[in-house]
Amino acid sequence: MAHASSYDAVLYPARAFVQTHPDRLATLAAIFGIAAPPPARCRVLELGCGAGGNLLPMAVALPGSTFVGIDTSRRAIERAQATTDSLGLTNVRFEQASIEDYDAPAGSVDYVIAHGVFSWVPAPVRERLLALCARALSPSGVAYVSYNALPGGHPRQALREMLAYHVAALEQPEQRMAAARGFLALLGAAGEADSELARTLGPEARKLSEHVDGLFFHDTLAAVNDPLYFHEFVAQAGAHGLQYLTEAEFSETQLGALPEELQRALLKISDPLRREQYLDFLKERMFRQTLLVHDAVKLDRTPQAQRLAALAVSGPLRWGVSDQTDRTTFTGAGGAHLTTDHPLVIGALQRIGEAWPAAPWIAELAPSEEELAAICDALLRCFAANLVRLHVHPPRLSAVAPQKPRVSALARLQAAQGETLTTTRHTGFRLDDDLGQRLITLLDGTRDRAALLDALEPDAATGREELAAGLEQSLQRLAGAGLLLPDDER
Repeated sequence: MAHASSYDAVLYPARAFVQTHPDRLATLAAIFGIAAPPPARCRVLELGCGAGGNLLPMAVALPGSTFVGIDTSRRAIERAQATTDSLGLTNVRFEQASIEDYDAPAGSVDYVIAHGVFSWVPAPVRERLLALCARALSPSGVAYVSYNALPGGHPRQALREMLAYHVAALEQPEQRMAAARGFLALLGAAGEADSELARTLGPEARKLSEHVDGLFFHDTLAAVNDPLYFHEFVAQAGAHGLQYLTEAEFSETQLGALPEELQRALLKISDPLRREQYLDFLKERMFRQTLLVHDAVKLDRTPQAQRLAALAVSGPLRWGVSDQTDRTTFTGAGGAHLTTDHPLVIGALQRIGEAWPAAPWIAELAPSEEELAAICDALLRCFAANLVRLHVHPPRLSAVAPQKPRVSALARLQAAQGETLTTTRHTGFRLDDDLGQRLITLLDGTRDRAALLDALEPDAATGREELAAGLEQSLQRLAGAGLLLPDDER
């Protein structure tokens, strides 16, 4: 097991990655005309699963699906299995194994996840990873593979080479990290002036210095970290009978952020894969999260708006009306925005924003086929701009606090251990207040407001009335984050 010892010495951070969730992968397949296996009843394999931070929340949220995670780190697998046992999960299994040694029966997996693995293993292991994807994937299955990309990866690669030289004589992880962080601080100080160093390496040096130890040690100081061009990855995947589908972040494939002249130039490139490579050149892309399918799958590389009619949609939308134009501008969490004066679209987007964090079905937003077509067309543009998310399997959650609020057993366990909580939307949520930290462990669905106040009051320095107000605020915050489960999910 190649670098198991280094991952035992310094554990990689355990967290959920929403872009790897079966709902995301199946949704993207759907808009390209592929009926991928339903997330509610699927089989998932994660390569390099670590301590289960990504796979365990999926197993909790999708009890009808099965999950297998492999990793070379004994400590990580032991932690993952301990959490599995604590939660009483029977639909997930963890195994200490390397990608080289692991095998899966042909067609036995619907979704393969390899996040943060491909660029960090030697070339033979990369080939084995792709071969495993090709063998294990079911006919309409989807593989997610992330990797460091060029040309944007060149500055970071230069820093990595400098750091490798700087820490070459050091063996202990703590010593290597301390020396590397010291060198980055030196570069940061040198880069404060208006110099070529400041322009080329300064931003990356600052980003790397902010990484937590597990990420810093295994990503930045890794013995292997090989970025590659998109066309190289596509060729390697093609050699194993796999074809490019899209990116897990669909907005990353769009041209809208480029100047119009560049957009027109790229649109003249008829081959969509060549266009993607030139888009990387122009964006200086440094990281990709690529989805692959079997090359026998017939896909339509132009997403069709009508396919959205069978999907759900979500987004934390805010809006305002311009006094000058009477047009309404909708803004999403990441700053994406859309301005429209179409009454039907305005009404649909307002309903989506009001429903957040729940995800209404798109078909329910329009009373007629004609209106549904207009809404689907607008929502496809919103999705491409990263204003909303689409779902084939929207998360089960309560947008308001039920009479007896409940969060998942996993979230309660994470809170008790002081970890970042995983929401029903497969995102991270950090508790940063004392009341919230004490409250979350009590939310097992057995206590109403009065019982929660009784349980909280012995630890509270405030009066019951003030505590009751704080309780409601905390519950609203948890509901808004997508942590509360619906009453009917018992």
